[in-house]
Amino acid sequence: MKLSWRDIATTILAVFGGAVAYAKFYDYSWATIGSWRGATAVMALTGLIMFALSGFDFSNRSILNEGEMFLGVVAIGLAVAGLIITSQPLFYTFAGTLGVLWLVDTARHVRHSLLHQDATALSHHAQLR
Repeated sequence: MKLSWRDIATTILAVFGGAVAYAKFYDYSWATIGSWRGATAVMALTGLIMFALSGFDFSNRSILNEGEMFLGVVAIGLAVAGLIITSQPLFYTFAGTLGVLWLVDTARHVRHSLLHQDATALSHHAQLR
């Protein structure tokens, strides 16, 4: 299994998002996350960067891709609602959705790399014959 630099970058961003949620849970008052709106904005920016790095393919119709699209739409809705309503439960729901979105994205990449690895091994085996 070989994951790319993008997977490492999205993992770092997911850890950063977890740190923001942790900081809000324990009432840290960092400048950018002092309010629920600010914390939601930081999480939305983190999610946007994660999406830009995910290498998402709209033409792929696998179950993981479909799930990722659905979670992406839910995350966008939660981000917009969180910026308007600014509530604690909405922020944590949004943060959790981004975490699950990261898990689905990473699972999709692991699946793709394993399938590609098997296809490469079969191709190499066929060439040896």
